Amino acid sequence: MLPWEHFLLGLFPMIHLWQAYTPVFGMTFLLSSVLIDFDHYLLILYATKFRVWDPRKAYNYFKSRNGKLHLHIDALFIFHTIEFLVVLLLIYWFTKWTFVLAVVFGWIYHLFFDMLEVTYFKIRHNRRHKYKPLSLIWYLVK
Repeated sequence: MLPWEHFLLGLFPMIHLWQAYTPVFGMTFLLSSVLIDFDHYLLILYATKFRVWDPRKAYNYFKSRNGKLHLHIDALFIFHTIEFLVVLLLIYWFTKWTFVLAVVFGWIYHLFFDMLEVTYFKIRHNRRHKYKPLSLIWYLVK
């Protein structure tokens, strides 16, 4: 999904969390549910050997289908892995910082909609969309 779609999908729960807990908790949830896609930008930097720094050019490079890399299919997105979630949960376990818990909720919310989108394309359009690798260890072993 595109960042603006994640932003729009995160507005309603953000408003609820803003009112139920604190404004910081709600905003942290919303920002984390969108900014987790920052790893897509990091992958573009790596794929272009750090030549494309402009986010607009990186976005166009990412969406292009005529390059030798179709980056949103077989790439590992480090912030989309279970190991990243485990690190977040360990940070929360030891610090009890509530904004880390908001990041965890944002991560889960983000990944739910990413998986829902791929499932939709698999069922509706019979395309060969692949789920993002959800584990760094599984990706390295594979």
